[in-house]
Amino acid sequence: MAGSISQKLEAALGARIIQSRPLRGGDIADVSLLTLDDDRQVVAKRPRMDQPDTTATEKMMLQHLGSQSSLPVPDVLFQTKGLLVISYIPHRGIEDANAAARDIARHVAALHNSTAESKEPFYGFEKDTFIGPLPQHNKPNDNWCAFFTEHRLLAMAGSATRTGKMPLALMQRVEALAARLTDFLPPQPTPSLLHGDLWSGNMLIDGDKVAGFIDPAISYGHAEMDLAFMDLMGGLPAVFFDSYNVVNAIDTEFFKTRKGLYQLWPLLVHVRLFGGGYVQQVEAILSQFE
Repeated sequence: MAGSISQKLEAALGARIIQSRPLRGGDIADVSLLTLDDDRQVVAKRPRMDQPDTTATEKMMLQHLGSQSSLPVPDVLFQTKGLLVISYIPHRGIEDANAAARDIARHVAALHNSTAESKEPFYGFEKDTFIGPLPQHNKPNDNWCAFFTEHRLLAMAGSATRTGKMPLALMQRVEALAARLTDFLPPQPTPSLLHGDLWSGNMLIDGDKVAGFIDPAISYGHAEMDLAFMDLMGGLPAVFFDSYNVVNAIDTEFFKTRKGLYQLWPLLVHVRLFGGGYVQQVEAILSQFE
């Protein structure tokens, strides 16, 4: 860490860094656990040279979640170009999967009951954000179906096609489905605050409860987006949905049709990043609606 940045960081923390060790899990950033001379521990994230600097955006997203919801997220302690330092959230991992899933459901349902402070419903966000290293465009729209179609489905499918991760023929199939989404998606569901990248790797579990959520990709949208993401990638037992449903009723159409449609978004993100077998998963969902 450069001397001047290190000095500014230590001034902001009010303590000196005495130890640093790498943490696992950073796909686009090098993540370290820093020990301070007052016995505190903090987490430092530095984007890798071949990745965009998302630190300012992540700072903003964590602060928005912290101020606009009850979701437990790390405190932002310091941010400058190429460096984000957040509080360390101790966690032991899962010891009781069902109890942890029920606790996660309680927190996610409360998050989804946080809505945009606006007289008129809108979907998106005041700023563009990122999902991992990929831009996530959030230009507000008062029609959810139109927003999802333009800024999620077609935007990511187009990026995957332009970068050679997805064949043009598959893009054309996505476009054909996009033209029919008004048959399946509601125009104005409650605009819930979404975590946006909700899977097990972004949940810090401490025994039988959730300790914190990290690495958000926030926007306001249909709560079912987060639910579909978790069903696809979350690795949680089915009791999660039962517990969530007690707090916020899940429409039966989610399980019948919308879950697959909303799972196209994270699948296309993975196609854009990794290609490979995720292309076949996109094809499988598209075939259900053709």
